[in-house]
Amino acid sequence: ERLKNLTDIVWPEIALMVKERVREADAQGKAVCVLDAAVLLEAGWQDMVHEVWTAIIPEEEAVRRIVARDGLTEEAARHRLQSQMTNRQRVEQSQVVLCTLWEPDITRQQV
Repeated sequence: ERLKNLTDIVWPEIALMVKERVREADAQGKAVCVLDAAVLLEAGWQDMVHEVWTAIIPEEEAVRRIVARDGLTEEAARHRLQSQMTNRQRVEQSQVVLCTLWEPDITRQQV
């Protein structure tokens, strides 16, 4: 409930900032504008973009990375993942899907 209250305040402001940056890029004649927005789908911002690209990894690898990066317990890492959209939900709403299971060079080649 508290997280929803916070996102109800913050996300609309972030959306306004993003729209302004996209307008600026358009005014500068940029052909492409990339939004690195982890919550794009959760926030319902699909109307701001022409395509949604999603990076996914298997859940076990996600847990391993969260534990290593953030120092959380495995249980806390799983809880964090359960509070987010599933890979399947992301894939269903995306036009391009990348898997970042491999080395960063492989992901760059995919992109």
